[in-house]
Amino acid sequence: MPVFLSGLRYSMRGYLRTPGLALALLFTIALGIGSTVAVQGFARGLTAHTYADPVIDGVVSVFGQDPQSGPGPISWDDYASIRRGDAGFAWLGAARMTQRTVRLNSQTQILSVAAVTPALARHFQLSVNHGLVISHRLWRRELHSERPAADARILVDGVPVRVDGVAAEWLEGVYRDQPVDLWMAMPEDGPPEAAHSSRNLWVLAGLAGNGPTSQAQTTLATQRGSRGGLELRAYTGQSPAAAEGDARIGLLLNSAATAVFFIACVNVASFLLGRATSRSQETSLRVALGASRGQLGQQLLSDSIVISATGGALGLLLAVWTQRMLPALLFEQDAEALVFAPDLLRIGAASATYVGVTIACGLLPVVATSHDRPWTVLRSEGSGPSRGMRGLRAGLAVAEMAICFLLVIATAFLFDGLQAALKTSVGRSLGQAVLATMEARPEAGLTYFRNAEAAALSTTGATQAAWAGRLPGSLPTWRSFRIEPRQLPLRDVTMDMVDFDPKSTRLFQSPPVAGRLFGYEDQTCPAAVVNEEAAALLSGQSTVGRVVEDPARRPVVVIGVVRRRRTQPARPTVYFLENGASNSDTRVPAQRFRAPEASPLATAELDANVVSRNYFDTMGFSLTNGRSFADGPGARGCRTGIVNQEAADRYFGGMAVGAALIDDSGRRTTITGVVRGPALGTYQRRVEPAIYFPMEQDCLPVMTLILGTRSASKTTVEEVRGKLDVVPGRGQAPLTVKTLDTHLAQTALAPQRVATTILGATAAIGLLLGALGLYGALSDAARQRRRELAIRIALGARRRHIVLLVLRDGARLAGAATLTAMGGSVLLLRFLGRISPSAGAPALWVWLSAPLLLCVAVGVASVLPARRSVSVDPLTVLRPDNE
Repeated sequence: MPVFLSGLRYSMRGYLRTPGLALALLFTIALGIGSTVAVQGFARGLTAHTYADPVIDGVVSVFGQDPQSGPGPISWDDYASIRRGDAGFAWLGAARMTQRTVRLNSQTQILSVAAVTPALARHFQLSVNHGLVISHRLWRRELHSERPAADARILVDGVPVRVDGVAAEWLEGVYRDQPVDLWMAMPEDGPPEAAHSSRNLWVLAGLAGNGPTSQAQTTLATQRGSRGGLELRAYTGQSPAAAEGDARIGLLLNSAATAVFFIACVNVASFLLGRATSRSQETSLRVALGASRGQLGQQLLSDSIVISATGGALGLLLAVWTQRMLPALLFEQDAEALVFAPDLLRIGAASATYVGVTIACGLLPVVATSHDRPWTVLRSEGSGPSRGMRGLRAGLAVAEMAICFLLVIATAFLFDGLQAALKTSVGRSLGQAVLATMEARPEAGLTYFRNAEAAALSTTGATQAAWAGRLPGSLPTWRSFRIEPRQLPLRDVTMDMVDFDPKSTRLFQSPPVAGRLFGYEDQTCPAAVVNEEAAALLSGQSTVGRVVEDPARRPVVVIGVVRRRRTQPARPTVYFLENGASNSDTRVPAQRFRAPEASPLATAELDANVVSRNYFDTMGFSLTNGRSFADGPGARGCRTGIVNQEAADRYFGGMAVGAALIDDSGRRTTITGVVRGPALGTYQRRVEPAIYFPMEQDCLPVMTLILGTRSASKTTVEEVRGKLDVVPGRGQAPLTVKTLDTHLAQTALAPQRVATTILGATAAIGLLLGALGLYGALSDAARQRRRELAIRIALGARRRHIVLLVLRDGARLAGAATLTAMGGSVLLLRFLGRISPSAGAPALWVWLSAPLLLCVAVGVASVLPARRSVSVDPLTVLRPDNE
């Protein structure tokens, strides 16, 4: 032990005598380990779950197969089929997510609400009984982490609901990329009967005895037989789309970290090989004078341990500092989502690799010393590296510069894609867009939004404006609808008819079995309520939202199904209301109505939004069929909507105008037009099927103004904020004003932007290490050519020619690296195109960025060796004792 400690002290003194080499080695090892640990930790955090192990282990997701959108939710009918069968699950649960209008803390918002079955509620530790559970995020943001009172109530769609508790902090949603604000219990019979075929249930199951997923998949396929169409995947807390994207980004970042790790290893090897070469004469002489190879090896082992341990400790400190520093470069939302999950095994493997490389290269002088004759050792010509050693060091330098080339190309490509993605269709039509999200007081409503629009348009440089309920670039807000084609065969149905008035409620029980009773909106659109006997003749509870023709052949929308009182005759009855007119509750028997065939309707999943009349012109949409909102209200004041071409082609066979959509609550919307719009940005891989409701019909409490400006500068944003602040009628929700680019960078483009930031930092570290390694190689090469350079100078060579000679060596290595990396860059860009489809064909500057930066690195790395070369004194160098 004393001998070992003595060797360590000698090694430390030896490195102090060569501080340049010691600092280069420490800097390389610290950067290599620090960057590898940090980048791989963040990459692992993209896919590492934040849920407790009991929530993940032995749990699978049950997905339906959609040929157009891939794995996704399933219908209630499929869920019920699995539950009735015997697929070998220990438990089976489902969640149905919807967007609801919620009044919380005196503010009205559109929030994500998940209705969950009891089994899933138990699995997620949710105490939903007859009330709701607030997400931890919403509780912290809106209630400021204060415990809800025992009698606290929240209004959901105008109905007061009791608060049962707060969800665990780790529970963001069924899937992390689909956050849930409120959790509620799902009725035992599931969603409304009309929505049983809609594919909007996310289903999880526990494997019995933690058996393999493949076995459960086989059992499920056998049980379902020819129906099939379901797929089991291990539950990770991520939806399939998010998991696929994060996996690609994680692979890219891990590859970048590995590349930097390799560059650092090459540098360590190169520095130690150079040291071995410079000490080869000393080592050989010590062997020739009687030193044992074991003693030399022990000393060199001590050298390797000292430098490895010190560099590794500095690297771990650097990783901790990076983990804390990097989130400061990101938006707050990105920083919260950025998870640092270091892998101890990889840290150990990286450290062991550096130790191995250091030891192997450090012991090389002992292994390479093959003679022990002093007169041979002392010959001047016997010094210097062999041709094989020079080739090895040149090859290592080329390899690390080629990797730097690829890292720079990848960073430039992702950055170019990020900038291309910000060139949206909105930007092309509006210039530079500013978004302002605001809440109107209930009594102000549309008046407030109109006044706010007028105030915003008075901003300097403002051009045009439109309103939307959902911000551009946000996640789709999926809603389920039943589809009623525009032409259906009709049949005669005989039913009694009663003119409804307030006293008519004594004829049936309340609340309705399905749908609703008459409201304010029914005074402008013919509506009717039927009893259960009439519904049985029509389409059961699915009758809600359907249209029947009254005896005068006028279309009437059925808005509800009621249960008659026992005192009333068991006859099919229609309670009829038109234009607010009501006469009496006198029954008119046996009237002939015409109704569509009682066949089940197909379902559609559409991205729903509420927009102003000028939204389509503002966003650059074109009307391909029918009429727009601007052409007037819907026929006779009934609900109307417009679908995009993608929805018309997928669900209506291209003939959507005149058809109708019926939502889960039974509200009917007649389609009056079809629009075609470009993708928001080039990053948007496809335009989702969507429906748009007019703002005048379905005005939301919170809307977003999309304002076109000539310059979305900070001054413009503040001016817009100032003008909107003074508009009377604003609710209590804070006014949010930001540019469209900022919003997209924080939402749709956040993963790509985070990946670009991390990859850019990695490329910068790689370039720094590459330049350091090249500097070491060129310095050693120049030192080994001192005699040649001295002779050239003595013979009259100009010093600038000597400088060019050194620079030429570096340029030759950079050129070889560029040619080596060009082929690999083509394959790399193909892979990157899947992460950043917005980039398209690489711009010229992307291809030029890597060679130019390599030239800069070669120039920087060549400066000091070149200066040393021209300062050579021929008389001093040519003396034999200076070899």
